[in-house]
Amino acid sequence: MSGWKVIKILELWTDDMRLLLRIFPLALILLGATLLVERPAYAYADPGTGLLAIQALGSALVAAGWYLRRKIYAIFHRGQAPKQEAQEVSVTEDSKGSSLQ
Repeated sequence: MSGWKVIKILELWTDDMRLLLRIFPLALILLGATLLVERPAYAYADPGTGLLAIQALGSALVAAGWYLRRKIYAIFHRGQAPKQEAQEVSVTEDSKGSSLQ
């Protein structure tokens, strides 16, 4: 691909992202408003139902943390030089420490 095509694709991608970032907050507000309006259920909710909801919420939080772990790490370690652990391994030694012949 030529450089101009790549730039054009990136411009289209950023335009799509801008549109998405305009629509997403509105969608969240509408979803929240829908969830706030109560209607009578006329049904029995088992005590385990609440626990299942709590477990689903906890799982979603852990999954989000796992997915964003590098960004979370970068937030807490901003401004620090990255540690480079140089492991000095001799070319003439194998993993057991015996010298290669």
